[in-house]
Amino acid sequence: MCPVGLIIYLQRFPETRRNQLIYVGVWVGFYTIIEALFAHRGMFIYDNGWNSWHNIWLNLILFVILWIHYRKPVIAWILSIPLAVIFYLLFPFPLDSLK
Repeated sequence: MCPVGLIIYLQRFPETRRNQLIYVGVWVGFYTIIEALFAHRGMFIYDNGWNSWHNIWLNLILFVILWIHYRKPVIAWILSIPLAVIFYLLFPFPLDSLK
């Protein structure tokens, strides 16, 4: 996600629950399609069991947590830490590769 996209996402977030669901769905769909196109062109390379279909769930979680963080940062941190652990357990990667 680029900073300008995040600003647009947060500034235009709708008030009603139904519109919020549609809004998040559109952003998730857009980012998922862009990432799938990049992967198809060889600009993304997936490892450790990850594939383009997993981006749907990741994008959904990221956009929801981003909104929660915008409104209540502490709750977003409390939710994010276990989610990061779950993703690591499902798709482990060698931690020494982060160097």
